[in-house]
Amino acid sequence: MIKKLLVGLMRLLPLQKAMIFESHPDMSDNTYALYEELLRRGYQKKYRMYWMKTFAGKADWKLPEGVSYFENQPTGLRETIKRAFVLNTSRYIFDCNSFVNKRRKGQIRFHLGHGMPIKIDLEYSRKFGECDQYMVQSPYWYDIFEKQIQVPEQILCSMGYPRNDVLVHPHALPEWQRDRTSYHKCVIWMPTYRQHRAHRDKALQSPYPYGMPVVEKKEQLLALEKQLEKEEILLLFRPHPVQDLSVFQEEHLPHIVIADDAYLTKYHCTLYELLALTDALITDYSSVYFDYLLTDKPIALTIQDKEEYFQHFTLAFPDYKKAVKGYYVEEFSQLQCFFREIAEGKDSFGEERRMAKETYHTEKAGQSAKEIVDLLEEMYDL
Repeated sequence: MIKKLLVGLMRLLPLQKAMIFESHPDMSDNTYALYEELLRRGYQKKYRMYWMKTFAGKADWKLPEGVSYFENQPTGLRETIKRAFVLNTSRYIFDCNSFVNKRRKGQIRFHLGHGMPIKIDLEYSRKFGECDQYMVQSPYWYDIFEKQIQVPEQILCSMGYPRNDVLVHPHALPEWQRDRTSYHKCVIWMPTYRQHRAHRDKALQSPYPYGMPVVEKKEQLLALEKQLEKEEILLLFRPHPVQDLSVFQEEHLPHIVIADDAYLTKYHCTLYELLALTDALITDYSSVYFDYLLTDKPIALTIQDKEEYFQHFTLAFPDYKKAVKGYYVEEFSQLQCFFREIAEGKDSFGEERRMAKETYHTEKAGQSAKEIVDLLEEMYDL
C-alpha cells in the first residue's frame, strides 16, 4: 500500500528532463552506443542520465557528471524509492534487452533491439510493450516483426543498430592490436546458447562439453589447438552469456582465449569494437551473424544440431540455408577446413554474403546512432 501510494504521488510530478538506459550486460550494446552519441552532443549537461543497473554488487563505473544509475533490483527503501522515482518521472526510455515499460502518458520509449532474429522466442519477444519506435536493420524485417512478433508496423523504424556503427567504422585498440601481433589471423567464435541457466526446458539433448558446437571430444579440442598453432591463428571464444559452461574442462590452450567480459575490460573495449578487428566469425543461430555481414569478412555457421534446435525455437525464415549464407559446418572436419581457408586468405562465400548484406541492411548502416538522435531532436523534442 505504501509503495502504491508513493508511485501514485510520483506520477503527479511533472516529467523530468531525464533519460533511462538499459542493456545486458550493463552499459553495453545498442544503448551504450546511443549513449555515447548523446554524450558527444553534450546532452549530459542538459538532462539527467540514469543507467538501469541489473547486476548486484557495487558498480565501479566512471560516470561523467550528469550521469548516475539506479538499482533495478533494489534491496533497501532508499534504492526502492529512487528506482520508482526514475522510472515514473523520466521522459525518455532507451532499452535493448529487458523491456522497460512506460509508466505514464508523455514518456517516450525507443526500443533499440537486441538482434535481428534467426531464432525467435515468441513468448519473450511479444512482451515488448508500448513503444514509440522499435528499431530494425532494414525494411526487409518489417514483415517478420509485424507478423511473427506482432510489432505494429507504424512503430517499426529501419535506422539500424547503433552498436553496428563501429563495424563499419572500426576503432583502433592499441593494446589488443599489440598483443595479437604474434598471430597471423584472429577468429572470434560466438555461439548462441544450447543450455540456458534460467530455462532448463529449452536445453538441447546434446550439450557440447566445451560449449563449442561440433567439438564433442577432448581429442578434437586438442586437435583444434594444434591446428591453430600451426596456422598462427588466435581463436577468441565468447560463449553466450547464458550458456551453462559448468562442464567446461580447463586445458592448456594458448591459441584459444575465453573472450568474456573480463577480457573486454582488460583491453578497455566493447565487444563490437573487438569484433570489428577480427578476421572471421564463427556462429550459428545468433543475431551477430547479421551484424558481422557489415564487415565483409568470412562467417562459418555451425549447424550440426539445426533440426533439434528449431524444435525449441521458432525459425524466423521458411528455410535456414536460403536465408543465412556462409560456410556451413556440420562436422568437425569442416571446421578444420574453415580455419585452413582463413589461414590461406580464402573466402568461399563472399559474394553470397554481400548479397545477404544488401538485403538485411540499408545503405546508411554505420551511422545509426547519429540518425536516431537526429530523429529524437526532430520529432520528440529532445
